[in-house]
Parts: sequence; C-alpha cells; structure tokens
Amino acid sequence: MFFSNANVFTVSARNLYRLLIPVGIPSGVNSLVFLPAGRMSVIPFEALLTQPVKEQASFHQLPYLINKFNIRYELSAGLLLQKSQGEKKTGITSAQLMAPIQFPAKDNLSPLPGTETEVNQIQELLHSKQIACNILINQEANETSIKSETLRNYDLIHFATHGIVDEDNPDLSRIFLQNDSEAEDGNLFSGEIYNLHLNANLVTLSACQTGLGKISKGEGVIGLSRALVYAGAKNLVVSFWSVADESTSQLMTTFYQHLITTKETTFAEALRGAKLKMIRQQKYASPFYWAPFVLIGY
Repeated sequence: MFFSNANVFTVSARNLYRLLIPVGIPSGVNSLVFLPAGRMSVIPFEALLTQPVKEQASFHQLPYLINKFNIRYELSAGLLLQKSQGEKKTGITSAQLMAPIQFPAKDNLSPLPGTETEVNQIQELLHSKQIACNILINQEANETSIKSETLRNYDLIHFATHGIVDEDNPDLSRIFLQNDSEAEDGNLFSGEIYNLHLNANLVTLSACQTGLGKISKGEGVIGLSRALVYAGAKNLVVSFWSVADESTSQLMTTFYQHLITTKETTFAEALRGAKLKMIRQQKYASPFYWAPFVLIGY
C-alpha cells in the first residue's frame, strides 16, 4: 500500500476491500477474525476502505474497516479452533517490560531512544492500577534475562526493540536484545523462542516487522509469531513493517490504558480503541503509523 499520498492510498485500499470482502458483512456483527493465506498474511485488513472516497480526502476522514469492527487474526484454522474451545483470559496482574535501546555494533542497528519513554510510561500506567511490573532497560534487557524461568510468571511480556523475520529460514528470525556474555549474542532467534516457557495472556512485540514469516500452505505465517504461540503465549501484538518509535510509543501506551481501565475489554477492543485515537489525530492518522500493529488471538 502507498501511505505518503492519501489519494493514491484510497484507490488501492478500496480496490482491495472490494476484492477480498466482496460480500457485505451482516448487520449486528462487531468483530471480525481473519485467517489470511499466502501473501494476504501481511495485509492489515483494518486499513481497507469500506466505502468509495471523494477526492482530496484526508487520512483521518477515510472509512477504514477498523472504524466499524474489532479486528483480530489467527495463524491457522487449527489454532482458531483450539482457542475457541478454551477459556479466554484478558486479565493482567503482572508484567515484564524490556527495552534494550542501544544494540551491539555487530548488529548494525539504530538506537531506539523512544522505547525508554514507552516502557516507562507503560510501567507508570500499570503501577497506577496496582499491577506488578518489572522493567529491564539497556544492559538489563539481555538474552539471559529473557531465557530465565521467571518469564513464565508474567501475564504480559512487552518487547520494545528491533526484530526481523528471515523468510527463507524462519528459525533465523530474531528479536534483538543486549549481549551480556560470550555464551549469548543478544539475538533471540525464533528457534530459541520455541524453548521458552511462557504463560502470558499477551506478548507484545513493539518492534520492526515481527509479524511476517515464511508462507506455509494451510497453516498461515511461520515466524516469530508461531514460535511465541508454541512457547505458551496466548495472544500476540505484532507488526508488519518498521514504524517510528515515537508514534509506536503513543499507540502502545493508549492500548494498555484501554486494556486496564475499561472493564472486561478484550485485547481486540483495546487495540481498536488505540488505533481510532491515532486516526483522530492529524499527525498519526496515516495507516502507516497504526495499521502495522495487529492482534493475533482474541
């Protein structure tokens, strides 16, 4: 999609909606779940346009699908069926927040100074609701800490860092952390994530391109997402492309605010609320800022 020009974007987003959702959505429906296949696995459906648009419309005026529905995704039909039969928990009683900020020279990555503000704001928000919160910043946000058994004690795990997906070899997809020893290089590979023991209701990857992965026929996208689900994460928030850390910080803080202040809200409802707030703002109304972050789960 093209996000720099609203007029160009509207043509693509409207055409995609008509192609992918040709049948009208029945009245009374307020939530949609997508199980996209192939290259459709990297389309943020919430940014599609449900109605024709007049020329010269601004981004904050467009009829996005997210305006009408809570939207979530699943990696496969098998996982959707499995989750539909289990208990759905959205409560957050404890959290682990991580922001390496700086990265080893070998990784050739730009620092993310905005992520320190992000995790500090989230920590303050969680503490205001008496939610236990542990925060790891800079050197403390290292690979050894992530691999510790204490990680299973948290309902929420939030990574504010870089991440990439290797489409040719999904096991080499990774989350970038600090390297704290010769034994750990600071790269938490997808293959290593499979060996983690998680019990989190939600894992958020506030990072770059963490939702992508190798296309596997019939079973959705393989990458960091599937590894985290296998490790025990019940729900994920991941991203489809690189986003400025300032806007990401705002979206994430608003997301958690909705989640912990609105009684019995779902993750999908909370994420939608955060996106709608971004759309109402001129500065971050473009889907470039809010559309890449999607919920896998409920």
